[in-house]
Amino acid sequence: MKHKIEIAPLADYYIIAVKDKETDKLIDTFTLNESATDILKLFCQGKDTAAVAQVIAEMYDAPHEKVLKDVVSIAKRLNSKGVL
Repeated sequence: MKHKIEIAPLADYYIIAVKDKETDKLIDTFTLNESATDILKLFCQGKDTAAVAQVIAEMYDAPHEKVLKDVVSIAKRLNSKGVL
């Protein structure tokens, strides 16, 4: 992970705070839904896209191909936010 990530629940969403690892300075904040937050947490554990998709497909009892597309889409969003 490029930055320090903090996750806080808020109603039906999660607030994601992106901070500089060295200075702890806030860089960005955004919200994610529960499944996207689960994906982020797995990336934070060092899992790659394929492994994340496998875990999420099992967690949500969803088709792997559909989940993989969603994981790739969320990974692109996270990358654009400087998280991945």
